[in-house]
This record gives sequence, C-alpha cells and structure tokens, in this order.
Amino acid sequence: MQRPTLTALLALLCASAFAADDYKPGPDSMPQAGVAKGQMLKDTYLAKDGSLFPGTEREYQIYLPAGLDAARPAPFMVFQDGVIYQAPTVFDNLIAKHDIPAMIGIFIKPGVVPAANANALPRYNRSYEYDSVTDSYARFLIDEFLPAITAKHQLKLSDDPNARAIAGNSSGGICAFMVGWHRPDQFRRLFTGVGTYVGIHGADQLPVLVRKFEPKPLRVYLQSGENDNNLYCGDWWMANQTMERALTWNGYDVNHTWGTGGHNAKHATAIFPDVLRWLWKGYPDEPVKANPRGDAKWVGGQVVGDGEWEVSVKGVQGVLHDPTFAITADLDGTLVYSDNEGIKQLSSSGNVSLRYGKKSGPLNELARLSLDKEGKLYCKLPWLASDPSVVTLDRNGSASQFIGPSNEHNTDDLIDDFAVAYSGQVYVVTQWGDQSMLWAKKSRWEATPAAEPQTPLKSRGRDSTRLILSPDQTTLYFARSSVNTIESHRVVGDEQQPSIISGQTFGLLDSLGNAEPGVRSMCVDTNGWLYVATSLGIQVLDQAGRVNFILPTPQQPHDVCFGGKDLSHLFIACGDKIYKRHTKAHGYISGQMAPIKPPAPRL
Repeated sequence: MQRPTLTALLALLCASAFAADDYKPGPDSMPQAGVAKGQMLKDTYLAKDGSLFPGTEREYQIYLPAGLDAARPAPFMVFQDGVIYQAPTVFDNLIAKHDIPAMIGIFIKPGVVPAANANALPRYNRSYEYDSVTDSYARFLIDEFLPAITAKHQLKLSDDPNARAIAGNSSGGICAFMVGWHRPDQFRRLFTGVGTYVGIHGADQLPVLVRKFEPKPLRVYLQSGENDNNLYCGDWWMANQTMERALTWNGYDVNHTWGTGGHNAKHATAIFPDVLRWLWKGYPDEPVKANPRGDAKWVGGQVVGDGEWEVSVKGVQGVLHDPTFAITADLDGTLVYSDNEGIKQLSSSGNVSLRYGKKSGPLNELARLSLDKEGKLYCKLPWLASDPSVVTLDRNGSASQFIGPSNEHNTDDLIDDFAVAYSGQVYVVTQWGDQSMLWAKKSRWEATPAAEPQTPLKSRGRDSTRLILSPDQTTLYFARSSVNTIESHRVVGDEQQPSIISGQTFGLLDSLGNAEPGVRSMCVDTNGWLYVATSLGIQVLDQAGRVNFILPTPQQPHDVCFGGKDLSHLFIACGDKIYKRHTKAHGYISGQMAPIKPPAPRL
C-alpha cells in the first residue's frame, strides 16, 4: 500500500481544520421574502469627564423592529462589539414568526480614546471594559449609556429584567455575563459565544464563585469549540465547559452548544436563531427564576436555607453623617443598633423603641456594639473621636469609660475593635501607625500584651480590623479590611492571666479580580461557622476556615449579627437600612452565652 505524501497529509489536515469550522447560517439568518425589515439607526457616543470611561468614543447601532409601538416599553437585547451574529436579519425573521417578542436591538462597540496626533496610538478600551470582572461596565451601560441613548432617540425600553437580554463573543461574552452577574435586577437572559472565562482580569475565578454564590435569576447559553483559543491566560474550550458545569451544579437555567470550531463567531452565528428561541422561551408569562428546577447544590441551602433579605428598619442615621452604624443583639433576640438619636432596639415583633438617648454619651458616634450577660452594653467610639475608647452603658443608660488611652502602659493606640467573653474578659485590637496589636484587657488602666505586633496594615482607618470569639471562646478570629485573610489566635490561661498564642493565617476570603475584600464585620453561629461582611456580600467559612458559600447583599454590608427569635435571623446593616433573613442556623453571642463546643468540620 502506497504511503500518503507529506503534501497529501498537509492537505488532509487543512481540509479537516476547515471542515471543523465550516458552520453555515440557516434560513432564519438570511433575508426572507415578505418579511418586514426593521430600521437601523447609527450614531456615536462620547463619554465626557465624570464617566466611568472618560474620553472614549464608541459607535453604536439601534435596531427598531417593523411596526414597533413606540408608546409601549419594549423588550430589548444588547450586543457587545457592534452588529454580530447577523442579528438584525434574525430578529426580522423570528419576530415575524412570533418566535421571539418584537424587541429593540442595541449594538455597542467598545470605547476608544482618539490618538492625540498622527504619530500617536489611540487608547483601545476593549479589554479593560470587556474582560474586567468588576461592575464597571454594568454601571456604565445601565446608569450612563442606556439613559443617554434612550433620551436622544426617544426610545421606550422595558424596566423589567425579564425583558432584557445581553450577548457577546469572546471578551464581549464575558462582558455580557458580568453585566447579568452583577445586575440580575436589570438583565437576566445571557448568551456568550467563545466566552473569555480565562485569567485575563480574573474571569478564571468565576466557576468557583458561581458555585459559592446563592443562585441568581439568570438564564445562560454558552457556545465554544474544540479548537477555541489555548493561550497564556487559559484554555477557552475547557474554561467554557467548566463554567457550564458550575452553572448546572448550582441549579441555573443553562444551555450550551459545543462544536469543533475555533475562536470566531461562525458557530455562534449559525446557532443564533435557536439561541434566541431558547433565551426568550416562555416570555412574558414565565419569568426567569433562580434555581428553577430546585436542584441547586449550593451549600448555603443546607446551612441558612432559602430566603430573601427583608427590610426591618430603614432611614437609620449613622455615625458622623455617614450611613455606617452598628448592630448587635440581646440573648432574647432583640436587635440593638446605634442611631443619631441614641441607641435603639428592634423587638422580634418589629417594634422600634429608644433604649438609651444622647444624654447617655456621644451615642451618635458609636461604631461597634456588644452586650454581656449582665445586660451591659459595650460601645466603641470611632477613631475620629477625640478620645478613642470603649465605653459601657448599664441598664439605666449610665456611661463609663471601660477601656481608654493609657500613657502609663504605652497603650494609647487607637482601639479598632473588641470582643467580649462570657467571663467578662475583653479582647482588644489596637492600631497606630502601621501596626496593630491584640490585647487582653480587664479594666481601663490594666492591659496585658497578648501577642506580638501583627503584620503591618496597608492603611489606617475606621473599622479597618475586626475581632470575634469562637463559640468555645478559645479562638480569636481577626480580620483586616484590606487583606483577604482571616487570622486565628488561640486563647489560653485563665481570667486573671489570659494569653493569646499560636496566631496564623487561617481562612482565605474570595474576591473578584484585584478588588479588596473590604471586611467590615463578623459574627459566628453555634456550629462555629464564621459570617464575614465583605464587598462580595456575606462570606461564610466553616470551622476549618474555608469559604463554603456567599450570600449576596443589596449593598456592601457594614455590620452583621444574629438576632430575632432563637437567634435564627441574620441581620445586616446595609446603607441606611437594616435587613434580616431567616436561617437554619442559630447565632452565638460570646458575651452572653457560656462557651459551647462546636462540631468538628468535615475534612
């Protein structure tokens, strides 16, 4: 048998590669006789100073379907990188068949800052805008771009997130996903062709976060092929499959089409009509829901259960004219919080009353609260106060300084946070300059150094560190706002001679891209699970220090605690509101509850 020549082998390989990528659009992507064509508008948007992307220019086109009722809010779909997938023609045909609603198409190109002169290079914003895992592009699109073109072209776009879709190819695909991920209250139908779920600006983290975050109300269609990119930042083909498996594992309404093609829009264009039919199925009668099949494996469902945040108190006036304020709870579940009018309380029945008025001290500046078993309220003044300290209020509201500056013992550092034990012992973290230090304090003028100075902080600021005791009260958890780690320190000795030893990094918090976690507060439940208020929401770590799940919050929370009946409600201070959510867990309050041994983690 004659062996094939090298030329023949190369020809065969080239033919196979071509065949692998030889996707042809079908009839729904071609102009059809008798089908009314939509109108296309073309314009340019210039982002001015104050924009998230100042100085950028971008072309955009708008598709208006034939027979559009301009008086009624219309569903619409946004595309990155301008007109792709032969979308206007597909819209014409599928709208005529009533396979999709009569909707507006918005096709946006990435921003470019024009060159300063003929010998200069423009600034191309595509990767910065599209590959970012932050919410910057979502904010630009939702708060700036869409309102501007809506006003200019007198469009009437639907406010219903179920009537909004977004799509893109490659970096435009990850951009589309991140808009929906950050703002499911705005966009819920997503299509990504050869999506860039790789390590350019941190998108390789997304499959893990999809598994940890409480499922969001999103419908997602993914496309990729065996010959997709495999570059310095990752393997697109494998990354898309990993993403699909994560979405499926956590109960999302997800679909996909895998092929043999490369990193282009050929396959996505060929399947686009069917993608649209699937994305818009059931509209408008069947809205997109989180975990529609009820098969999400989200760990939080086992620990806190299903639920939603409910507003308990709104319009709280917090510290120094900032929304920030502190919350804590009594053993009976009564929530206690600081307000410019004084210390207030929220009963389990939802009634708000004044607990201590301003006459008890500078209560409008309280930045941290805790209660002990005698009902004494411990209050930390913020570092901006002239005399940073911890004061206590008895049941009658009489104030006294419990811990304050002491030049005698060289402890006139700024008191950043504290934790109250059932024995009455108080553990304090102080901060001055670029160092922080843990102390065991028993009175105003008595302090015992309990640890060597910790690693210097990146910056000094109000609430830059947090401290909390474990349920057995033998471990202090210590966190910094600018670092994504939780430290664990062992408490030994007795009430008279306490010591803090064996400090080490114990837990690693999640973040998106290079964003700081922004730790603001912590609390624990009776099982020893740690709840950390961060920029991503409430990150929940098991007894071994692993983030098992994340509860998204309406805004970044600045305090968190358990309260309510049986301490089974998780409360957050968020903006100028207090939210609550019912959980399967029960909170632990170290100053009011005797030490208990939590169960061991699964290792």
